[in-house]
Order: sequence, then structure tokens, then C-alpha cells
Amino acid sequence: MLRDFLSFFAATDPRIEGDQLVLDERRIPIRNGIPRFSDDSYSAGNFSLLRERHATLQLDSVNGTTDRMNTFLDRTGWPADSLQGKVVLECGCGAGPDTEILLKLGARVVSVDLAGVDVAQNNLGEQESLCLVQASIENLPFNAASFDIVFCHRVIMHTPDPAGIMDHILSFVKPDGDAFVHSYSRDPFQMLRWKYLLRPVTRRMNPETLYRLIQWCTPVLYPLTTWLNKNRVMRILCWFVVPYINHRHRAKYANLSEAYMREYAVHETFDALSPRYDNPLSTRTIDEIAGRRLDRPFEIFHGRAFVLLRTLARR
Repeated sequence: MLRDFLSFFAATDPRIEGDQLVLDERRIPIRNGIPRFSDDSYSAGNFSLLRERHATLQLDSVNGTTDRMNTFLDRTGWPADSLQGKVVLECGCGAGPDTEILLKLGARVVSVDLAGVDVAQNNLGEQESLCLVQASIENLPFNAASFDIVFCHRVIMHTPDPAGIMDHILSFVKPDGDAFVHSYSRDPFQMLRWKYLLRPVTRRMNPETLYRLIQWCTPVLYPLTTWLNKNRVMRILCWFVVPYINHRHRAKYANLSEAYMREYAVHETFDALSPRYDNPLSTRTIDEIAGRRLDRPFEIFHGRAFVLLRTLARR
């Protein structure tokens, strides 16, 4: 809830006056309980379309899985009880699937996004431990070095200047605080995929047209990729050649319905082809920025087609 997080905003005397957040000389409109620092978004039309049409698709509480929780714990490497009472700055909340996990683990969360905050509000409801802010993570309106944890998952490569933005968001980590940043990896396994061949065209397409095209192809490509992905060699072929993302073969989705998996495939394929920006960070860049910004020991972990910056779990 905004009022409980006022001290984090950069101002001499941050306060709420009517439907405005007052930060010294600035008056920021508040709508639906959310301060709106920006109404413009380079994600309009792609990410906003996904959030509106698939608002609850990735929420553990709705789809009946623990996928998002398991991914969070696996990728951060942090014990489940380590977030209790911590204040987290979430950079890019989308519809709120990770926000839900952060709250469930006992954190107090300030979640920022250029678009989708109203969808997240609808999904999560008003909570004392949650403050949603519509703003760009390029220019965050908070006091430097004021958060216990800065968390940025599946976001930074979709921004205009990933290196500059990473440097900016890590400036909000408290001395001896923690951080987690995810990026696609900048290596041949990722960069030689079909999406980087198609994106020069698809990212310029009308999002509605692209979305309808993917839906139109789904009756053919979904069963085809379901069959191909049963074989490991064919799965690699799909990764590099077949322009469709289908997770039906993955064990963690085995109990989900065909209707859900088809919807998920449309979501993931559109998510790969539509963003205006898709610029993975190099390991060297991540290491250099983290080395300057973080006081705590950290590691850079390479997964399959992604790279993670994470501070090491406290022992």
C-alpha cells in the first residue's frame, strides 16, 4: 500500500495529497491507488497485449502449479525464509507472477512497471505489503541504496539500454544488500535461434496481426512440436529452426491441460517475437557492473540460454 512505502521515494517530505503523490516540486497523479510517473511505454502493444489476454496464465495460485515458486528458489539460490521482512524492489512486475511469490515468502514489495500494473493490481489485490508504481526502470523515483533486495527477472534485455539500466537499478541496493538480475545469454545457443532471424520483421508488425498469425498457426505447429519434442535430437532442431515455443514435453507441466498448454505456447511464441527490444547482456558486462555496485559476494550463473546475477546466499 502506497502510504506505507512513502519513505522510499526520493523527496524531502514525500506525502499524499488527495489523488496526487507530492515529491517536493513534483505532483504525480495517483489512479487506482497507483502513482503514475509515466503513461508512455515502449512495451505498449506487445507486453500489454499479453497481460490483458493472459492475465493469470503464469500465476501459481491460478494454474495450480508451483512452477513460479520453484523457478524463483532455483534461480536465486536463496533459502525460502531469507525474504521474510525484507523490502524488495521488483523491476518489471508484469501481471505479477513473481510478485505473488515474493509476497508469499514474506517480503514487502515495491513493484515497478511501465505497463501492466493495473493487471497486477487485479491479480494480487490491495495488500499492506505491496506498493505498485507505474514508472520506467530507466529512471526510478526512489532513494538510492534503500532496498534490501533488487530483483529483476525476465525484463532487462527488453529495455533500450540493458547495461545502463542494470547499473541504475543496482544503485538502489542497500550496502550489504542482495540482488538478482536475469538476462538471456549472449552466446550461440541463444543468439542463433529462429527468433533473432525473424524479429527484424515481427517486432515491426502490428501486435494484433502477429498475435492472430501465431494463433492461426497453432493448430499445425502445436501438435507438430509436441511430437518433435519427444525426441532429444528433434528438440534441438525445434530450438533452432521451428518458430514456435511448446513446453508440452516438460515434466513440470505434465498435469496441465492441452488447452492451457496451447495458450501457453501462443503466449511464449508471441513473447519471443513481439518485443521492440531483445538485447541480452554479456557475462563480462554483468560482472563489471555488479563488481562496481554490489558490496556482497555474488556469482554469475549460466543456465540453458540464460545468465543470472545473484548475490550468494547468506550462511
